[in-house]
Amino acid sequence: VVQGSLSYDHAQQLSIVISKIWARARVDDKITLKFIKQCSLLINPRLLSGEEKHQMWALRALNVVLQGSFEAGGDVIKDSTELYRIVSKLLCSRSSETQQTAAEAVALMASDKKMCYNLADQNFNLLKSLYKSEEVEDAVKLRALVGMAKMCASSGGDIHKNIISEGAGARIFKQMRQFLITNPTAEVRKWVIEALAYLTIDAEVKDGLVKDDEQMKIICDFSSDPTPSTSYSLSCIFMNMTNSYDKPDIAPEMVRIAQFAKQSIPETHELDNETNLKERMVLMIKHKVPSVLAACSNADSERTREFLARAFLGIVSDDEGALCGAVVQMGGTRALLNLFSNNTAEGKVFAAHAIAKIAIKMNPALAFSGQKSLDACRPCISLVEATNENTFLVYDGLMALTNLASVSDSVRERIVREGGCHHIEFQQLEDNDVLRRAATQAICNLTLSEKVKERYLPEDKESTVPSDRLKVVFVFCGDEDYHTRIAALGAVAYLSSDARICKCLANIGSFVEIVRETVCIEDAGIRHRLLVILQNMLASDKDVAEGIINTEIFECLLALHQDKDLGKDMLDVISNCMAAARHWELIQKNPGDMAYVAVTDNAE
Repeated sequence: VVQGSLSYDHAQQLSIVISKIWARARVDDKITLKFIKQCSLLINPRLLSGEEKHQMWALRALNVVLQGSFEAGGDVIKDSTELYRIVSKLLCSRSSETQQTAAEAVALMASDKKMCYNLADQNFNLLKSLYKSEEVEDAVKLRALVGMAKMCASSGGDIHKNIISEGAGARIFKQMRQFLITNPTAEVRKWVIEALAYLTIDAEVKDGLVKDDEQMKIICDFSSDPTPSTSYSLSCIFMNMTNSYDKPDIAPEMVRIAQFAKQSIPETHELDNETNLKERMVLMIKHKVPSVLAACSNADSERTREFLARAFLGIVSDDEGALCGAVVQMGGTRALLNLFSNNTAEGKVFAAHAIAKIAIKMNPALAFSGQKSLDACRPCISLVEATNENTFLVYDGLMALTNLASVSDSVRERIVREGGCHHIEFQQLEDNDVLRRAATQAICNLTLSEKVKERYLPEDKESTVPSDRLKVVFVFCGDEDYHTRIAALGAVAYLSSDARICKCLANIGSFVEIVRETVCIEDAGIRHRLLVILQNMLASDKDVAEGIINTEIFECLLALHQDKDLGKDMLDVISNCMAAARHWELIQKNPGDMAYVAVTDNAE
């Protein structure tokens, strides 16, 4: 690296080697320190030698390390003020090769926010003059533009923190476009994409890029054979374009205090509002951005994978869910499952949330066909774990599991095996009405599984004492919230197909009271589910049936039996209830006004 000439391809190959070495070195602190020491011994003495030739060689080696691992390169140079002076001196060199190496070093070091501010103070005007000079080669101008692009992006999207004049980012973007369109070689594309990774924090650049069909095509085509550096840059570009980066959550009170104190308040650009963002998402789908994200999803860098997950989540989070189908069609579900399996802690949450969004907004049987429907269970369960304090994530996880549980019995069994039932039941006990409703709906679909039914039986199989789980779900049959009540009734209706559970239901203290109250509700959905429960209980066992006949519930059934406006389905269920009671010889035909009467009353 130091003693010989280094082509662009060789530099890329060496940076990949450095990246692999650093990934393995980080496992052990001793190896990490040894690696840093060896790099420092190679670079720093030559950098401080005072001779331009040696300094250029040192910078060339530093550039390779920075491309392989910015963390390693940063540890080698340690934000040295002497380094900034040396770089400034080399930028003014008459040698084109030296200028290119120095400009490349600035472009790479500007990735760090602190270094970027220091570099901007001393080198922005130098880079600007290099770009404008007619004597400087295009390779130097390109790297100078990349350095200036990163300096323009150092404000993080806050228009009050720009260290460069407002609009400079958009002007640099136009100049970068000329390089890309006129000479789209692999080297030029690599540097342009790296610049765009920072420039796209600017709303004007995002808007201009997504509307530029020619430029978007070149950028997206570059993902066919992504390198670690280009994968990272592409992930940054699309994370910025979807506004999926972390944004400050500022309380209104703090805004008023800042205004009173005349302090800077972060402001969002008008081109980043919801309307423009939706339009941008549609254009991204048109350019097949999900395919690009999927192509980069096997990247080694966890940071890259996190940004990819953020971008996916940004696309599938539109209110209408119209973009989810395109994401699935372009391989998004498989990529997201891959991103969940290997990612940072935050990246896994973003990937899981994107998977949940797709499961909510699409038919999961279509979105997660075959094995993918089983693989989608674990990410969604991770969102509803008791340790998750984000209510929105928990709610989306519960809704996704509700839909997944409707796919097949194998999916329901996977949810049970992954511990999903435990977490869902925990959310049923939350004070939040919305979470309690979503959890009950998930339980309703899961009760189709025989393994879930077994969870609601008492530990002693011969006992008729209801389990706590059964008590909870039955109590929700009398909940004030309509959707919670109808989901709970559906769950109990499925559970009551087991005669053992019917015996337990009859021994719940509030059974008669809840049934009597619920049967009076004039809602077809609620009444039908309740009647199915009573039908199953009456048919399950004579003692259970006798307990129902000897209560006010029987009188309610008689009254409903006379109501011909109920509809055929409900009247058929009531007829089945009466037939079951007659089978146990608990009621008989009555010649009077009532169609049936209890046998005990008739004997009296």
